[in-house]
Amino acid sequence: MKIIVNNIKTDYLKIGKGPTLVFLHGWIKDINKEKYQELLNLLSKKYEVVALDLPGFGKTDTPKKAWNVSDYASFVNDFLSQLKIKKCTLAGHSFGGRITIKLSSQQNKKIEKIILIDSAGIERKSLKVKLISKIASLTPKFIKNKLMPLLGSKDYVAVDGIMRQIFKNIVNENLESELPKIKVPTLIIWGQEDHTTPLYHAKIMENKIPQSTLVIVPEANHGLPYRQASETAQIIKDLSK
Repeated sequence: MKIIVNNIKTDYLKIGKGPTLVFLHGWIKDINKEKYQELLNLLSKKYEVVALDLPGFGKTDTPKKAWNVSDYASFVNDFLSQLKIKKCTLAGHSFGGRITIKLSSQQNKKIEKIILIDSAGIERKSLKVKLISKIASLTPKFIKNKLMPLLGSKDYVAVDGIMRQIFKNIVNENLESELPKIKVPTLIIWGQEDHTTPLYHAKIMENKIPQSTLVIVPEANHGLPYRQASETAQIIKDLSK
């Protein structure tokens, strides 16, 4: 299905019946809502599930300027308004979790509950990362440009143009201060073996979000919602009653 939101042609799907659950995908190469199709199908047995390709992903247009997390949150809010969604559970995986945190921290009246699945948003730099950043700041630009494909994250290297600048904007924003502002019931689901967003990030979120419940899935990694879709869906159904 297609809809124009703020002059951006947006691709989305809507399946199932029941309370509305809006799902926001993560950020990896070639990601889109279809990556989560098994999970969405399972959730549609209890919810009306709405999932979209975020701007710059899948079949949705790319932003014309370098967005940050707030821009994506504003876009999702306008998307909800355009679909006349007045109340929903907002769920986000990884990058989608960043947007969920930002939007729900604004005490948006459309959002009744949130679900964070291996969510990004905590940006605490280790000593190793701080050292690399310091060295990078002293390295001539032409050398950095040659080394970046070797040293940069896979997600950074996989994109170019405006999406590369967007990626930099996104990962440079620490949302830790936003967590205490979230006033709705929050379900946090995390893979115990997640090395992309480590488990201690989940515990920070649980500690700082007032009405939060953390469920840790053994032997699961950052791909939890599409690698273990059935288990993820069951957790959501059981704890969303």
